[in-house]
Amino acid sequence: MMDIFMTNPCGWSPAPYLLFSENIWGNFIYYSHLFPSLAGLLIAIFVFLHNPRGRANQALLFMTSVFTLWCLTDLILWASERADLIMFFWSILIHIDLLIYVAAFFFVHAFIKDSRPKWWEELILFSFFIPLVLFAHTPLNLTAFDYTNCWREALEGPLWQYYVYNAELIIALWIVVFSFLQWKKESNQTKKKEIAVMTIGIIAFLTLFSLGNITGSIETDWEIGQYGLFGMPVFVALLTYLIVRYQMFNVKIIATEALVAGMGVLILSLMFVQKLENVFVIAFVTLILTIVLGILLIRTVRKEVQQRKEIENLAERLKKANNRLRELDQMKSEFVSIASHQLRSPLTSIRGYASMLLEGSYGKLSQKATDAINRIADSSTYMASSVEDYLNVSRIEAGNMKYEMMDFNLRNEAEHVADDKRQEAMKKGLLITFKSDMDTHGIVNADVGKTRQILHNLTNNALKYTPRGTVTIFAHDNKKTKQIHIDIIDSGIGMKQEELEDIFGKFERAHNANQTNVTGTGLGLFVARKMARAMGGDVTAHSDGVGHGATFRLTMPLQM
Repeated sequence: MMDIFMTNPCGWSPAPYLLFSENIWGNFIYYSHLFPSLAGLLIAIFVFLHNPRGRANQALLFMTSVFTLWCLTDLILWASERADLIMFFWSILIHIDLLIYVAAFFFVHAFIKDSRPKWWEELILFSFFIPLVLFAHTPLNLTAFDYTNCWREALEGPLWQYYVYNAELIIALWIVVFSFLQWKKESNQTKKKEIAVMTIGIIAFLTLFSLGNITGSIETDWEIGQYGLFGMPVFVALLTYLIVRYQMFNVKIIATEALVAGMGVLILSLMFVQKLENVFVIAFVTLILTIVLGILLIRTVRKEVQQRKEIENLAERLKKANNRLRELDQMKSEFVSIASHQLRSPLTSIRGYASMLLEGSYGKLSQKATDAINRIADSSTYMASSVEDYLNVSRIEAGNMKYEMMDFNLRNEAEHVADDKRQEAMKKGLLITFKSDMDTHGIVNADVGKTRQILHNLTNNALKYTPRGTVTIFAHDNKKTKQIHIDIIDSGIGMKQEELEDIFGKFERAHNANQTNVTGTGLGLFVARKMARAMGGDVTAHSDGVGHGATFRLTMPLQM
């Protein structure tokens, strides 16, 4: 039997390179699909080399490689004169046929979600190959092969006619449903258009590919199946449109124009190799579509290049403006620093003389004079605090803030702050209390002066925005995370959830802050967080809403 297979009873010409033979020169349709498949493979290789790590790039190369392998395998069936090779390649073609659909699903998934399918999706896809592995070498694949009439005619078994075609239909429908659901969920209009164009290209390719194969199988006219392979130029054209119009795969514009021109030359070559009427019509229509699409794409590219040049010019001007703004900001910071330093000396004198007057160093004062000097002392104290905030901001922005790190008991420092602020709270009719729940000694390594300032800033903030009620300073720790927390809890005006991060910005205040306190600068919380983070800690805020008070938390790492 093998002798019959190895001989050449029909007198067919040999195919030394398996692909090229006079046996099918008379009908060039068998060679015509090589050009679009190679064009698609070239685009995929170029895209992959540009970014080998891209999921969609990898999947595109995988899919076009499988399709090219199918085309080459199919061509061997018709070019070879050896029946044993024909039977072998025809029997393995069923694996490649199904793999094209699996590769298409991988590409669609990677294109839309930039990821591989889930493990159970991959399991389902590759489980389709189990019957092929088990039965592809049996008559369920090819029931018979007629070599006696000098024409290749294989009778496909139920594995082809009932299993593979239905499995491919299931995968194609899966692709459509998956793409539609992702398209529906997508809010970005540009991305929706990309999904739509890509899905149309894939489905057009798979539909034409399947219809050609199924029709050829039913009619046992395998030349019909070759026409289905012209779905690849449709996919390649739409893929090229995506690359240029939406800059998919981050491929450079000039290279894409070269690919469009190259594809046109490849298809044009069909018209001169074999002037059969059917090939000429197909090649001519495809060429016209490619030329029209290429012209439109290149015009779009030129317009985008012009826009990009304008954007680059604007970006350069913006860069210069930003540099100028940085210079102005630096000058502003220097001015604030100098002005603040100049203000500290007279403020110190004002506070000192006010204190001496109140203590009676210059004799007994009347009640009216005492009230007036008390107001002077309070105002100068507030002004000194504001000046100190401005100085701290300028130091922080200039990177000149210095920290003298040492070990100390943060829990005790928090209690001292509560004691310091009790008199001020009583003047406002507020009750300030200190609570503690510690499992450690509360030792931290930080700048004790800066830490006190943070606690004072947070406590002052609570007193300012609490018209009535209480302020509680609560010290507690966590051995597992090795952290100590100082919570300043007030029953004040509270704030909205969306403002909890904004209030830590420079000169930022809650929207309802002016209703309670009009003297705030919006710097205390900014300075407190910057200092805390510089020492390895943090300051955060929480509020249940407007009118429900707020909690500001200082967190520092424990020394254990």
